[in-house]
Amino acid sequence: MGTVLLVAGGVVALGVAVFLADRVLLAMEARGWIYWRKTKGLSSIGVDLLQEGDPRAQAVKRAMEQERVRKNVKPAEEPPFQMNLDVGTVRIRRTGGEQTKGTPPSN
Repeated sequence: MGTVLLVAGGVVALGVAVFLADRVLLAMEARGWIYWRKTKGLSSIGVDLLQEGDPRAQAVKRAMEQERVRKNVKPAEEPPFQMNLDVGTVRIRRTGGEQTKGTPPSN
């Protein structure tokens, strides 16, 4: 009977020790000292190396790069009209031929 209690007490003590160690490691993780349960993410270099052989990942990467380039390209000219609702004005720019102010369009 004494051996059973000794083994049971050892198992309980081991469980308590593991629980306390987990709590200490979680507190250290909360302070940013270590990564315990959460894993640190891969760097972009690591992700690139992992995705190098996957054709689907390469297609997604190309599409994202094209979208980034498309968003950075500015239009060649401004739109033909501008509205300022606060002031109540509309500016219309003539498109097509070159005309100077005050001259009627030629027919």
